[in-house]
Amino acid sequence: MRHACLALALGLSLLGFAALAQGQTPPAKPPFAALDTDKNGRLTLDEVLAHAKKQSARVAPFRISDADLDGDGRLSAEEQRKAGIQGLEGFGAVDLKELDVHGDGYVSREDLDEFFRRKHREAFARADADQDGVLRPDEFVLFRF
Repeated sequence: MRHACLALALGLSLLGFAALAQGQTPPAKPPFAALDTDKNGRLTLDEVLAHAKKQSARVAPFRISDADLDGDGRLSAEEQRKAGIQGLEGFGAVDLKELDVHGDGYVSREDLDEFFRRKHREAFARADADQDGVLRPDEFVLFRF
């Protein structure tokens, strides 16, 4: 199992290098120790979701029509930059339907909180290779949005 995790981690690292080569920002990932708030060497979903809340707070709510300059329903890194939106780096082009949970054309604080919770839950589930409900450092290498 450990070899499979390491092989998968290597593959994901190579994807990050490929993203850099294409001029994309690889997904941002905090250090394990920063998320392990109780310092027990394991990450729980609650610890990961606490980080999600902090990440969400870095993004200011915005009107979609002000940010989606080409009207394609996706918020590219360039559109984020032009609109002054910070905190979504590493998620690539974001589907605005994923962000605008209420479908009202405005990405609110609630929408942002739900987006980050969902992305962190999904990343946690993918990284928890043995499905024991916690991430150890060797599984954390698989944690990607």
